[in-house]
Amino acid sequence: MVLVCHKHKFIYLKTTKTAGTSTEKVLQPLCEKPGLGELENGKVRISKYGIVGARGPGRREPHPDWQFWRRHKYPWRNHMPAWEVKENLGAETFDEYTKIANVRDPFDRAVSQFHFMKYQQNLPSEDPKTEFEQFKSFILSGTWSIDWKIVSIDNILIVDRFIRKEHLVADLNGVFADFGLPENSFNLGHDKSMKERRKGIPVPEYYDSETIDTVRRNMAWVFDKLGYPDSPQH
Repeated sequence: MVLVCHKHKFIYLKTTKTAGTSTEKVLQPLCEKPGLGELENGKVRISKYGIVGARGPGRREPHPDWQFWRRHKYPWRNHMPAWEVKENLGAETFDEYTKIANVRDPFDRAVSQFHFMKYQQNLPSEDPKTEFEQFKSFILSGTWSIDWKIVSIDNILIVDRFIRKEHLVADLNGVFADFGLPENSFNLGHDKSMKERRKGIPVPEYYDSETIDTVRRNMAWVFDKLGYPDSPQH
């Protein structure tokens, strides 16, 4: 979901496979009246406190309001591109507020996205050799998300602050401290983990020179901005 907080003047832009759902659940209470329960999938809350966009149902959660993906009916939704958030919110507010987004080591993220794709499509886990072949086809297909539309407008990166998945608690504590809120005053869950499907196989084993080059090229904005290593790490 996209989040807007008027008190602390921030916009949360949700990227993919970067611990975004865990992060949005931490930030969501800052964007709405205290004490509200969980927001039903496909619903939006707009109030004097801010905006809590719709979260989409997962593969196992069919929902009659799945049409919220249509912009004209549900203008606030999961993984919105930055230009659309700006258009809906208004340029003055968008430009004034701090834009926050999650980020993750691109090599690790690509592996996670591969397994999440298989999970969504009800595809089984295979032996490692087959998985590696499928992963290579996935990466070279160009069908995986690089999140650029979520974090940029007119091909310019517009995010002011990144929360790194590898340093999630520390980076969230930094955000809370800047808002004048106590550190460690949030409960951090772990959603949509692909740990079981990954079977403990180290990230470098998925890659060869061709897939390394493809990820480096497609995710250049992350490597350039965040300084992640340019080869897969154990």
